[in-house]
Amino acid sequence: MKRHLLSQYNSLEEIMEFLKTKTDLTLSIVQDQWVTDGSLSITPGKKCILVKKSATAGAKINLLESSIVDVHPVPPSTFVNNMTQRGILAILVHMIISGSQNKVAEEVEKLLLEIQKD
Repeated sequence: MKRHLLSQYNSLEEIMEFLKTKTDLTLSIVQDQWVTDGSLSITPGKKCILVKKSATAGAKINLLESSIVDVHPVPPSTFVNNMTQRGILAILVHMIISGSQNKVAEEVEKLLLEIQKD
């Protein structure tokens, strides 16, 4: 879901510093390797905040425009992410782990409400 944040939160670094004060989850700024926007390709050089609870449960935060973010549930592990991309096994793995990913994304969404623009 897209959120318009307060103007001082206009970079991934500022958003991550805020989140560090609110959660024990692992946070890092990484190369975006997850296809979540409906396209079939990854944009080279694009970065995101990775929020990690485990190898299978996480969320990513993309900065779309200045102070506008989008949060998506993702599997933080590159191996698990690759496993969920194709085939019958991918569908089964995705069904098993999607609930925990959604919980992490929901937690991040709730935290961002504190800095959301009215």
